[in-house]
Amino acid sequence: MSEKPLHVIVVGAGLAGLVIAHGLNKRNISYSLYDRESTPRDRSWGITLSWALPLLEQLLPADLFSEIKVCQPDPTLDSKDAGKAGILIRDGSTGLPKAQATFPVIRRVNIQKTKKHLAQGLDVQYGKKLLDISVEGDMVIAYFDDGSKETGNVIIGADGGNSQVRKWLLGDAAAQEVLPYAFMNFAFSLPADKAKWADSVMNPNVDVATHPKNMYLGLFLLDKPDINKPETWIFYFLVTWNIETKEDEENTPNRLERLRAHMDGWADPYKSIVEWLADDVVIKPDQLRIWQPTPWDNKEGKVTLAGDAAHSMTFHRGQGGNLAIKDAFEFVQKITAISKGEVSQSDALEEYDKGVVLRGEEVAISKAQAAAFHDYVNFDNSPFVKMGIKPAGST
Repeated sequence: MSEKPLHVIVVGAGLAGLVIAHGLNKRNISYSLYDRESTPRDRSWGITLSWALPLLEQLLPADLFSEIKVCQPDPTLDSKDAGKAGILIRDGSTGLPKAQATFPVIRRVNIQKTKKHLAQGLDVQYGKKLLDISVEGDMVIAYFDDGSKETGNVIIGADGGNSQVRKWLLGDAAAQEVLPYAFMNFAFSLPADKAKWADSVMNPNVDVATHPKNMYLGLFLLDKPDINKPETWIFYFLVTWNIETKEDEENTPNRLERLRAHMDGWADPYKSIVEWLADDVVIKPDQLRIWQPTPWDNKEGKVTLAGDAAHSMTFHRGQGGNLAIKDAFEFVQKITAISKGEVSQSDALEEYDKGVVLRGEEVAISKAQAAAFHDYVNFDNSPFVKMGIKPAGST
């Protein structure tokens, strides 16, 4: 086979999309990158990167990877020290460790800081919402809400859990499953003395707990805008419990009141920090949603998926970011092989898609782990206790 010029259309400039674009750019493969957001979202969150870091290094330009620490909530945290601290799960009723998983190197990153860092050197076209896709012969066309369109050889949907590309591929089968848990995800700051205390007692990566009330609560650092001013530090909570009341089912606006009502019997650091929250803290409505991948018709290798678009999972085992990078790595490898004429486009993308669906077993594992956090008595049988944060299928 002779070399084949390719143009890849990447939909979504989140972690997966940005890393794919860098990987293609690094290998001199033409791409265009679109994102529907015209301004950054008003919500951020953290991602735990561990086993996928060597893959990320191969995809990014050396200068961006060498400065990846700027994406961390605390840029001063050494990745090896973070690896030793690992992921901590406590007994929420005592505050004592219940399970812990370590890894040689861990980088906890802030998604908004990461997107800003990784956008460097890329031509990201923002404010472009995908409306439709058509396949015409050997080409595929993306249509956007501003009336523009883009023609290429391949479209990859890296456009998140509510992926438009997935909807185009699968129709009703693209719909996410809503899990039966009340879910709160919100950021907050504290007075300087309380922020320093919280930072000193919490795990620097992931500090979460399961409670005899069959409830999950996670405490995380999100950002330290000024290392010397603790009052500027931003933390966030992830909280889930079984839907039990009409208020939970309807997700009524009294979220802080409902959260505080669930904190009886909780130990520190969680109990005190919830008490210290400002009464006007913003807790937006949210749902815990997943999507288990099912095989799709990729139109002879012209349309595919990556990251949350390909396998939306809960945060309860912390695999989403690593899998997004794994998808990106495998996709770039396949596109590179196509461009070199080593394999046909249809064969390469068929193999890629099979890998994506196989990696999707993590969705079921994350669902099982979510259930385990809400089943305190049986938590020791959970995937986290048995597998830690290693990917499924590893030894």
